[in-house]
Amino acid sequence: MRFPLLAVVAFFTATTLQAQTVALGENGLAAAEARLAALPAKTPDDLFLLGGVRFLRGVEKTLQLRWQHSMVLGGVDMPVLRLPVPANRNAKPFEPGLIAALFATLRQDMAQSRAALDQIPPDAEIGVRVDLRALWFDVNMNGTRDPGEGVLALGANTLMARANKDPNYGAGQSPVRFDSADVAWLSAYTHLLSAVSELVLAYDPTTSIASVMSSDAAMRDLLGDTRPGSINAMQFGGWVDQFAMVYGAVNTQPDPARTRAAHAHLLGMIRDNRIFWTRLEAETDDRDEWIPNARQHAALGYDMPPRTGAAWQTLLAEGEDILNGKLLIPYWRISPAGGVNVKKLFMDPPPVDIVTWVQGAGLLPYLERGPVAQPDNLRAFERLVAGKSGLYALLFN
Repeated sequence: MRFPLLAVVAFFTATTLQAQTVALGENGLAAAEARLAALPAKTPDDLFLLGGVRFLRGVEKTLQLRWQHSMVLGGVDMPVLRLPVPANRNAKPFEPGLIAALFATLRQDMAQSRAALDQIPPDAEIGVRVDLRALWFDVNMNGTRDPGEGVLALGANTLMARANKDPNYGAGQSPVRFDSADVAWLSAYTHLLSAVSELVLAYDPTTSIASVMSSDAAMRDLLGDTRPGSINAMQFGGWVDQFAMVYGAVNTQPDPARTRAAHAHLLGMIRDNRIFWTRLEAETDDRDEWIPNARQHAALGYDMPPRTGAAWQTLLAEGEDILNGKLLIPYWRISPAGGVNVKKLFMDPPPVDIVTWVQGAGLLPYLERGPVAQPDNLRAFERLVAGKSGLYALLFN
């Protein structure tokens, strides 16, 4: 299941900061972080806001780096890389090490966000009432909110079908009140982005990107001033280059320390998610909820079918068993007798060689007999949410 961070980032950007002080929205994320970090005695609400601002500031930095080098990256379905950025006519040259640098910085920012959240006592009462319409990412780094930098413009409205038809949908919605359960919700998302960052750094793409860029430049020199024989061939060439960069990166020996760190973060995400659902179920109020339990209502107006939370937690438990090696994932040559032990892949990671993985030789050390995960729970969840599994996966992490 994909986690296309676009809408989550947009919603949290919009809803976290405005109600605390107008200056947070007016002066941008960097100023908000500086002000909150400088508070001498931070309340639990302050710490939650600081964790949220650091989370968002981390995402903003990825957008700014991409804008500086005009890394539009259309079609890349990865967290933060799939967020839209405008082209930059005065962009700096693209460099092979930018992707690794982007995720290294993002990993640090997620750790700093989590550090603020970890200071909140488990029994603290959080009550941060916020507005939907405030925040923006300073993508072009000019210090002012420009067209296209608002949250809705960046894609928050894709979460709801009505919003796709109305670009102003959500502007008049009720404020959202974040509470104690949402501390664990945000922490879970920092773990998710940390896991993604560790995996990218484990299979550092810098050398592969440099090789593809060098070969592309050499072939362009050979073409010279000759008109290309086909526009389709040129477009296909761009796709091939992008695939070659990714495949060249993953088909190398990864750093096991980083894959193990990613594994720990994924388990941390599941752990925090369980805390979130436990706290959510214990709530008895109904005040502008971000994610409601069965007795509450969502401030943003979406409907959550009964038993959705329980079905999602069943999926989480299954994912945890897969990460711990208690459940295997199917592999065509030995299923249903067994499958791939995912935990071993994280603990002792191999290069991703498509040929040997499909044939089996490259995966043989990770194949074993045992219980195999089935798609029944995922299908039950998809039926329950009536085709909106992406929305709820995004909300719940």
